[in-house]
Amino acid sequence: MRELEADEIDEMLIRNGVGVLAMVDGAVPYAVPISFGYDVSQPIFPMQWGSGYEGRKNSVISDNPNVCLTVYEQDVDDESVWRSVVITGEISEIDTEDEEKAYAILAANAEFPPDFGIWGVPFEEVEFRLFGLQPDDRTGREFSTEYGGWDT
Repeated sequence: MRELEADEIDEMLIRNGVGVLAMVDGAVPYAVPISFGYDVSQPIFPMQWGSGYEGRKNSVISDNPNVCLTVYEQDVDDESVWRSVVITGEISEIDTEDEEKAYAILAANAEFPPDFGIWGVPFEEVEFRLFGLQPDDRTGREFSTEYGGWDT
């Protein structure tokens, strides 16, 4: 294992526009795949999600805005190499005056599913909200069998 340098973390976050957002729902972990935007010059990770009829994500973050975003990848040229980046911080709704900038960042590298449908909720009743993760900490690691130290 080796620690990723700051520029390697930035490159990985630009390459990948989807990760796993982990939240705390009372005493229960709650993690969901989520699209995100990333721009090296901006201090925030914008995310947009749709919910309907009392969405769980909205409820969870209103009670506890502390979250963890994990992004991971397998190297396309060497399948024995894996990388991960973990970002912790607080998530909050993005202010109206920052929405245009946030949408531009999302458009640059977020990966959205082909179907924005929400289970059992007609599309016209889905409420889309824009959130940003303000990072407190971020770490990155690369793992490979080539680094040695693996017990078999």
